[in-house]
This record gives sequence, structure tokens and C-alpha cells, in this order.
Amino acid sequence: MCRIAWFTWKPPLPHDSPNSPPEISKHSARNLLFALFLIALAFALVCERYQPPSPEPADAPAVDFSAARARQFLQELVGDGTPHAIGSPANEQVRAHILSDLLKSGYAPEVQRDVVCTSFGACGDVKNVVARLEGREPGPAVLLAAHYDSVSAGPGASDDGAGAAAVLEIARALKEAPPPRHTVILLIDDGEEAGLLGARAFVEGHPWAKEIGAAVNLEARGTSGPSLMFETGSANAWLMQVFSRAVKHPITSSVFYTAYKRLPNDTDFTVFKAASYQGFNFAYIGNASQYHTPLDNFANADPGSLQHHGDNALAAVRALANENLDHLPEGEAAFFDVLALWIVSWPMSWTVWIAALAFALVVIAAARLILLGDLRVSELFWGLLAWLLMIAVSAIAGYGLSRALDASGAFPSNWVAHPFPALAAFWAIGISSAGIFAVSFRKHAGFWGLWAGVWIWWAMISFLCSWFLPGVSYVVLVPSFAAGLCALPLFMGREIVPGKRGLATIVPVVIGAFIGFSVMFFLYDALGRPLLFAFAVLAALIASPLAPLLADLSGRGRWAFPGLAIVLAVLSACAAFAMPPYSRSVQQAMNIIYLQDADSGKSQWIVYPNSGRLPDSFRQHANFGLNPVKIFPWLSEKGFSADAPRLDLPVPELKMKWFAEYGRNRVYGAVMFSHRGAPKEYLLFAPSEPVEEVKIDGKPVPPLSDMILPYANGWHIYDLVDLPPEGVEIDFAIRGTSPPQIYVLDKSYGLPPEGAFLLKDRPADATAIHDGDGTIVMRRVQLP
Repeated sequence: MCRIAWFTWKPPLPHDSPNSPPEISKHSARNLLFALFLIALAFALVCERYQPPSPEPADAPAVDFSAARARQFLQELVGDGTPHAIGSPANEQVRAHILSDLLKSGYAPEVQRDVVCTSFGACGDVKNVVARLEGREPGPAVLLAAHYDSVSAGPGASDDGAGAAAVLEIARALKEAPPPRHTVILLIDDGEEAGLLGARAFVEGHPWAKEIGAAVNLEARGTSGPSLMFETGSANAWLMQVFSRAVKHPITSSVFYTAYKRLPNDTDFTVFKAASYQGFNFAYIGNASQYHTPLDNFANADPGSLQHHGDNALAAVRALANENLDHLPEGEAAFFDVLALWIVSWPMSWTVWIAALAFALVVIAAARLILLGDLRVSELFWGLLAWLLMIAVSAIAGYGLSRALDASGAFPSNWVAHPFPALAAFWAIGISSAGIFAVSFRKHAGFWGLWAGVWIWWAMISFLCSWFLPGVSYVVLVPSFAAGLCALPLFMGREIVPGKRGLATIVPVVIGAFIGFSVMFFLYDALGRPLLFAFAVLAALIASPLAPLLADLSGRGRWAFPGLAIVLAVLSACAAFAMPPYSRSVQQAMNIIYLQDADSGKSQWIVYPNSGRLPDSFRQHANFGLNPVKIFPWLSEKGFSADAPRLDLPVPELKMKWFAEYGRNRVYGAVMFSHRGAPKEYLLFAPSEPVEEVKIDGKPVPPLSDMILPYANGWHIYDLVDLPPEGVEIDFAIRGTSPPQIYVLDKSYGLPPEGAFLLKDRPADATAIHDGDGTIVMRRVQLP
């Protein structure tokens, strides 16, 4: 009769007690040092592999992408450092350069001009540049897109001059190779910064838009770093197969894809996805503090980032243009890169089953330990509690440090000049929390109690994530699956050999470190201050699988690991509090506004410091209030205000042309214009006014997005850019009988000459951002 060893029980062996004999402690010490070495190696490899490639020289093969050649285009577009917002004279010059460069490469570019409105309440007169490279066969075309307008605060060398320059270099390279299977359409659009206007104008109004099956879009939210493929179309299970075959230095993750879908951020790719285009969205995000500021200039635009951008886009366009895009298989995938070498992916629908299997493997391993007598149920309980305390305490301590940095002014904005001491402190908090509870619970949980407690939690979280955030779940799923697989072979005999049990600990902890570091590498650049405490939690998560090895160390040496982490946390936190938050390369965002209220006759200087603190230099020449106040009812943002001289600037006008009543609705026809020729005009309706059927220049404006209204405190705001000096027709209907509360205002970029003293008072480590400094004239309109 055969006895199955799997169900054999034996009493606990002497070496299973918390007071392990010397040979086990030696094994654990060696295993711990080996694991720490591999974790350090994983960190070094992630840091090295996630750098952009070296730029290719100008004499690189003609069919390849060369950052040196692309930077010649970039210097031509933005080299003088002049911002070129939609409708500005500088924007016309940039467009002329783009047209000229495409002509030189053998294309026949066209300008698509249209007035378009979006659900953001933005309307404008856009001028897109389009061109096409005919394919060998009929079929859906591939779109390569970037935008050429910048914000008014900066020249936009990376956002999105680098994207436009990359399109020009790719267009040249495509002409040097045999024609692709399918047509490639080039779109360098206008008005993206004003609300994705150019992309919408193309999709809704250009006849070529109906030919497109897939799109590749280039963006930036910083000035350096690798080019990330952070967003795809809905058929990304198929797309990731194309991507993995085509791109030689891929950096991507379904974590990016999942997180971006939940952020209130948009690029032109948002419009393309709404039009059912498949494809890829690329961006780099290093030095995010320079985004939308004067520091987004040619000098700060990293050539390596441009090279990676171009390599990715050229490879993706060529791959898609040679695929059959007629009937793409729908379905999403979980995916991630392995050190930018290759892509691991599987259908998203598989994730819950893989997670269930991982959970089952870990639970079976724990049950086998109990049957063998190497683990008591009480030890399992203490192991589960230890892990929970590791994560909870690291979260609480991390949140407390984050609030302290915020309150002290040491970390006043999303990105600061010297973030590394603070990041090191959060890392050390997580590591020390894991170490403290591992050592503290060693007598109650033992090696296998801590091992089972850690990996049961990991597997349980991966199973929950597989239901609610399947694109994120691989971060904990893959290591927990590895833990279950590595543990099972060790339990097949009658007992566990002490020297072999490190396998169940070291392999999964190193896999978890590789995956965790690859996500954490981009976390600060992506989200900045709001999720600083997450570094402590993730560090505790990554370090928690080391708990069994720490618990098995003998003597006082077991406290060395958490002790060193505590010392590092304290020293790093002290350094973070002492570091200046800003520098000349990482500056505080600080816009200055001149506001003239035509109704009250009052004029104000308004300063919006991103830190919430007004520099003392401003108080030398104007009587600014001590505390920030809410200036506009439609903006939650607070600023410091001081009285300003009245300049009697021409007032914007909403001139009524006709009026009608239909039941409880009042319908108005008007013309809105800026007498001073301001490039931006706004029409604002109070939350109490139910506005319906707004038309600009005869075109219906889409209903405002539910995402926009909360940011405007319920006000309906219509932002009109680059409109003709004679004004634009606006028709709208208002429900009800009470007099509506409506404001009109116009905004020009820059301050009047009387504000020159404020520009001098702005500190050297502060800069304008987004729309930048401006002059606003506002009035209230009384409708009949």
C-alpha cells in the first residue's frame, strides 16, 4: 500500500522553534545578504535600462531616425524661445517652417482651417498641417500626429516641439524607404493646448480622417526621460503583439494605461480613441517641473529623449502600416516590459484566473507547512498580522512625513529642486517598518509564519486587483505566483531541508523588486507630491518578503537592518527639511495678473504662487494682503491681491442682436468681441443659469463634460481663442425667467507696462506657467 507523502504529518522539529540553531541562522544570513545583493542589482539595472538611448548623429542611415537631424528641425521651430500659442504671430512662423520642411522632404502638405468647439468649452480657429505618404495597397491608413502650438508661458520645445520635429524627421525617413503597405497620414495640429482643438477639427472635418485605422501620437509632459508608451487603443492585446515585435527599446506598462484612464488628463490621442482609432500614445515625463514654463526650451530638451521618441514612433508607424487593420481583434491585455528588453503580456480576461491560481498555490504551500508540522495555525495568524502592520505603519508614517514637509514649506509643490532626500526618507520608512515587525514577530510567527503571512496577503491583493484593477494586478500577481511555485517543490518530502528554503524566499522577492522598481522609477515624475507617502508603502511591500530571513538571524544582528533604515529615514528627512525647494532649473510656478473690473471700477494686481506663500519681494512695492483670497467665483484657486491703478482698458462686449422666448426658454443671439484685440475671450454663466444649446459661429458646442464643471465650481465657461477682430456670433438658450448672471472677459498675454516692477519682484527661482502672466478685463452683462 502506497502512502502519499503530501498528507503525512509529523511533529515540529527542534529547528522549527523561534530559537533557531546556528546552522539555520547562518543560512538565513547568507540568504539575506544574497537577496539584498540581488535587490540592489535589480535597482541598478532598472536605473540603467530606463535611461533614453544615445542620440544618433546627423550622418546616421537615411532610413533611420536621427536625433541630431530632428534637433535641426526643432531649433528651426522653437530655437528663438518665443512662445507660440494658437493664433499668435509666432505660431504662424512655426507653421510656415513645418510646411517648408515637408515640401523639402517631397510631400505636398495642406493647411486645414476650421472653427471648432470641444466639450471642454473651448472654441478656436485652428490651422492644421496635413500630408500623406501613399501606400502600396488600399486599406486603412495609419496616422502619425503631434501638435505644434505651445502654451503662452513658454516655447514648448518638448511639449510638443519635439513631437513635431520627430514627425518631420520620420516623414523624411519614410520617404527614404520603400513605400509601406498602407498609407501614412501626417498630422501636425494646432490648438492642442487650448483644448485638443486641432485633433477634433481633423477627426470631425477632414476627409482623410475616415481612412484611418490606427494612430501614433507624440507628446511630452517634461523635458527629459525615456519615451513611455503609456496609452493604447482598446484592442491592446493585439497592439502589444505588434509593439513587442517592432520596438527595440520598449518601456511600457498596463499600470500606466490603467492609471491614465482614471486621471483628468487628455492629449490628442483622447480624440483619436473617441473616433475608434487604435494605436499608441508616447510621452516622456522627466523634469516635469519645466513643463509649460519658459524652461521648456531648446537647451533643456534632452536629445536622448527625442531619439527614443523617434525610434518608438518610426517603428510603430512602420509596423502598423504593414499590418492588416481592417478587422482588429478587440480585447485588452495586462502587460509590462522587462528591463526595456521585451514585453510580457496576456489577455486581461486571464488575469483573474492567474491570480486565483497564485492564491491557491500559496495557500496550498501554507497548508502543506501545517501538515508537515513546520507551521502552526497561531504562527500563521501572527505572520498575517505582522505584514498588515508593516504596510499600515509605513502608510501612517509616510503620510505624517508628507504632511510635515507640506506644512513646513519644504515640499510646497508637486516637484522640487532636491527631491531625493525626501524620497530616500520615504523609502527608508517602508524598509524600516518591514524590518521592525519582522524582528518583533519572530518569536510568535517564526520563519514560515512570516513567509506564509506575507505571500498570502500578496496573493489575496493580486486576486482583488484582478477584479477591480486588472491592469495593475501584475505588480503583486507575478511575485506571488512565483512564491507559490518556488515553495511547492520544497514541501514534497517528509521535511524541509534548511539550506534549501531560501529558494522560496529569494526568487519571489527579487522578482517583486524588479517589478516594483520599474513602477516606482516613474512614480515621482508622474504624480509628484500628492502620492509621496506611496513610496513608503511600496518600499514596505517590496521589503516585506525579506521578513522570514530577518526573523531567522541570531543575536542583536537582527536589528541591524531595521536600525540602519531608521537612521537613514531620520537623516534623509532632516536633509529634506533643510533643502531649498526651488532653484533656477526647478522653479516655483507663479503667475501675475492685472485685473480690471469694469463694473466696480476696481483694478488689482494678483499673484498666484504655487506654494501658497507670497515672496516678501512683492510686498516692497504693493500692499498685498497677508492671506490668499478667492478672486473669481468660478475658480477655487486663491491668490494674493493688491490695489492697482485703473488703466481704462477697452471693455469686452457681448452685443445683443436678437432675443426670443419659447415657453420657459429665452433664446439670445449675440456677437462677442474684444475691443482691444485680446487673443482669449470668455463667456461665463453662473451655476444658477441652466444654459442650453450654445452655438459658436453657427456650430453647436458639445455639452460641457462632467469632468470640467466641478473644476469651475459649477459655472459654464466658454473659452474662445484666436477669433476674428470683428467678433464671433454666439447663440444660447437659458431656461427660466430670472435675470441671468453672465460675465464676459478677455485676456491678453503679459502685463501692462505699469506692472514691470512686479516682474522684477518675482524671485529668480519663480516662473510663469501655462497661460502665464496676463491682463484681464471683466464685466457683467445684463440680458433682456
